[in-house]
Amino acid sequence: MKKLSILFLFLLLISCQVNVPKFNSNLAWQYLEEQCALGARVPGSDEIELCRNYITTILERSDAAIEQQHFEAQIDSINYPGVNIIAHFYPRRSRRILLGAHYDTRPWADKEENSQLHTIPIIGANDAASGVAVLLEIANVLGKYEPPQYGVDLVFFDLEDMGDYGERETWCLGSKYFVEHFIGKEPEQVIIVDMIGDKNLNIEMEYFSYHNSPRLVNQVWQIADDLGFSQFKPEIGQLVYDDHYPFIENGYNAIDIIDFEYPWWHTLEDTPDKCSPASLDIVGQTLLQLIFSE
Repeated sequence: MKKLSILFLFLLLISCQVNVPKFNSNLAWQYLEEQCALGARVPGSDEIELCRNYITTILERSDAAIEQQHFEAQIDSINYPGVNIIAHFYPRRSRRILLGAHYDTRPWADKEENSQLHTIPIIGANDAASGVAVLLEIANVLGKYEPPQYGVDLVFFDLEDMGDYGERETWCLGSKYFVEHFIGKEPEQVIIVDMIGDKNLNIEMEYFSYHNSPRLVNQVWQIADDLGFSQFKPEIGQLVYDDHYPFIENGYNAIDIIDFEYPWWHTLEDTPDKCSPASLDIVGQTLLQLIFSE
């Protein structure tokens, strides 16, 4: 009888555990490379329109409810069309997590040492194909498996990367528009992923994130530690004005997962060979563990 009781408790424990799906880093890597193959995804270009169609096509396979949010922003007296792409998974769920990444690339390689190269647009393998690649593979998982308690919204932001250094209001225009015009069930947690493909991945606790949402930061970093991902460093890093900041300004529980120590940032060398499928896996699996937790 005692053996049967132990066996029953063991089976009960197993039945209560949530099986977290495996992140497919090879498929995510394919998404990164295919975005880069489109060329520089600069706002207003044919290439960014191709990228929108690419993202939407993959999302449609996951049976998500997809919408596009059109807006316009004036930059240096020029009006640029912007489109945020939003995918809702399990929209009837009241408890929600929002994951975001921007899909536009910098129109100018203005961090190149040679000033003659500054007018050339960048391919943006890490900034920002890496974050998009992770979200697209998460979309695949959510199309097959339902989390135990959360609905998930994936948002692909436009017009993040056309700002002027030192002028905060000129950056993150897509996420700013999204927050200011938000309608729907508000997320309990907002997590932005950006520049997470670096082969030499080191993700510190971004300053704004930690000081606004320390519990969420600690939760994510603890998950990464439990998974054995030492690339998530338990140290407060520099402040980064990224797509999480408009959410913070509007009272959301929002953080940024970013490795900003990237030598090829805003240069023509931000290419796939500087990135790694293993880095995509580290971030993607950490996020899946969060989404599918009880």
